[in-house]
Amino acid sequence: MDVMQSIVYIIAGLAKFFGMFVFSLGISWLMLDAYKKSEKNWQTQSIFMAGFFAFLIVTAMYTQVSLAGFGFGFGLAIFMWGMPKKPKTDD
Repeated sequence: MDVMQSIVYIIAGLAKFFGMFVFSLGISWLMLDAYKKSEKNWQTQSIFMAGFFAFLIVTAMYTQVSLAGFGFGFGLAIFMWGMPKKPKTDD
């Protein structure tokens, strides 16, 4: 019975990790999209960032394994959608 319980805990931990990874990709995309659309209004940008980091703090307080998934998802979202695009050059 002890082995079966360990297997279930491992599967549950992986499910939490990947679930939070996918969730954080979506949340990060929404935050970055709203942040870019409000370029002229710094007050709105600061509220988006403060709300996102408050959400991150609350997530860190109440989760353990899934926080790593959230960090990986947020980092990936920054690299995918947050970096400036290179202008296309025609040769």
